[in-house]
Amino acid sequence: MRTPAALNPNKGEPAPSPVGFDNAPAYEQPITVRIEGQVPSWVNGVLYRSGSGRYNILLDNGDTHHIGHPFDGLGMLHRFEINGKDQTVKYCSRHTSHGLEQRIRNNDKTLLTFGPDPCKTIFGRIQTFYHHLAEFNNTMAKQEVDPEYDMVNVTITPNFPLGKRLEQETGVKRGEAVVVKRDADTLQLVDKETLKPLKMFTHKHIDKKLWGMLCASHHQYDDETNEYINFMVRLGPIPSFQTFSLSPYHPVPGKENMPPPEATVHEPIWRHLGSWNTMETLRPAYIHSFNLTKNYIIVPNFPYYYGAGGMAALYYSNAYQTFQWDGSVRTLFHVIDRHTKRHIATYEADPCFGFHSANAWDEDVPLPGGGTERVIFLDYCMYENTDIVDASFELGKAPNGKVDLDRVQPARFVVKKKAQGKADNKIAPSQVRRYRLGQVPCENTYPWSANNWSGGYLFTGMREYNKRRVASYSVLAQDVELPRFSQRYNLKKYRYLYGVCESRYAPSYASGAVVNGLIKVDLDNPYHGPNTDHASTAKIWDRPGCSCSEPIFVANPDGTEEDDGVVLSVVNAKTEQGEEMFFMLILDAHTMRELGRSTMGAFNALTLHGSFVDSRGIGVAIN
Repeated sequence: MRTPAALNPNKGEPAPSPVGFDNAPAYEQPITVRIEGQVPSWVNGVLYRSGSGRYNILLDNGDTHHIGHPFDGLGMLHRFEINGKDQTVKYCSRHTSHGLEQRIRNNDKTLLTFGPDPCKTIFGRIQTFYHHLAEFNNTMAKQEVDPEYDMVNVTITPNFPLGKRLEQETGVKRGEAVVVKRDADTLQLVDKETLKPLKMFTHKHIDKKLWGMLCASHHQYDDETNEYINFMVRLGPIPSFQTFSLSPYHPVPGKENMPPPEATVHEPIWRHLGSWNTMETLRPAYIHSFNLTKNYIIVPNFPYYYGAGGMAALYYSNAYQTFQWDGSVRTLFHVIDRHTKRHIATYEADPCFGFHSANAWDEDVPLPGGGTERVIFLDYCMYENTDIVDASFELGKAPNGKVDLDRVQPARFVVKKKAQGKADNKIAPSQVRRYRLGQVPCENTYPWSANNWSGGYLFTGMREYNKRRVASYSVLAQDVELPRFSQRYNLKKYRYLYGVCESRYAPSYASGAVVNGLIKVDLDNPYHGPNTDHASTAKIWDRPGCSCSEPIFVANPDGTEEDDGVVLSVVNAKTEQGEEMFFMLILDAHTMRELGRSTMGAFNALTLHGSFVDSRGIGVAIN
């Protein structure tokens, strides 16, 4: 979308967004802000937040290029250094996609986005498809030399296991890397203090075994084994998911000279194990996160598929038009045994879609007649379909944000969304579902090897795993997204889950804005009515004009209760007089009452996810 120079009321500055997104200022030089209120003295460390900061770009000819989807906003990182002893916060931020901004100015045909380009005709798409193929090697070469060449803005991971090659190339010490990730296999290393981008890389830079086109923005981790776990998505004639681990992951207090991480790959997931007789191969789908237990990796396979095996992304140049929802197909959960590295089971479930997993664990459950059954329990924020993807177009807009498409040239076509036509554009809220995957195979000891894909046998063992399995679920809560919990309970049974919920002071999602409050739910005491009911066990922080980002739970280092800690969030606020505020909020995690806040400035900035490192520089709440 573009606003011509002649229609721009801001001479020398970008024109206002016709779809409600504003640029946010960066504070590259740190500022120190007092905390209003009183927070515990033990809250000491750094909160990192990732998100978007620029949507309106002034071009050389005076026109303004407008970004139409919040996920495509140019990357921006925030750093909040909290000092509970003197009740201050040192804040800095930085725009991290200057190379991509220049590509937009140059009208680069190889840009891939999440939202659609409304101005592109069928001939333009064909031309773009050709450019993607012809310029692929050139694009990869430019990523090697420009750490801001592409946009990476989804999750931010401290203590990332870079590997020896990247450590030597960048000079970043082992255990001190801060890396920003996304759903494509493109990662961005940034300075842990200034947030300056240092290197753009792929997982293959860490180990040549780790190759693919895509990966999950949200990794998983095991503190006891000190493993970082994720998976690669390979598209093409025989698509697959391949899970892997990197270990050691992060520094361990008291242990010096941590060795470089080693990569371990697992058997590729390339088929539905419950459809052996038809040899149903994998249909690659959009997957943003997954689950982990002490013994298993569980990768969801939602019926939200890549068109044309992924080639549609090159034709449309965006993700939104690439994915196709098929509500007639069941969701699958693929299970990898962490010990044998084998794909041991596929479970079927009702059609659904989710962005974010919560916790998971496995246990041996006693059977009535004696013996035990190995069961996986996993929690996920699920939707009945992909209407939430339509609602994502409104993320980050002010509650009264209006769309003025008449000021955009050429005229923008309307992308039909599933939520349109429903009363008030209202969509079903998410459900916190606890899935039960029963009778998990656990007796086989034959390991899988990358050099022997059959694991030592071709038919017997593979046939043994070919069995139709069904996952059941119960609903523990509703209207919870961006779930977080105490990291001390990772891979264990837990009770409390924190997230964002719809604000009672704003319209429903997909009605022109996504405005969030903060919520804490008690999973041991489910309530299926509205969270605002007097009988509800949920606790909510929600204020007029405020929209909260993902909550980060930080445990009290001396605490003994699961919810003994604080919740950190970043809030965009707008007063009745139209004034904007951007502040960091600190809540008591037990009561969800406000302890303090620090206002960074009179602006709004969209942040998606965050992580917290303690005063030793070790991640204690990561995403």
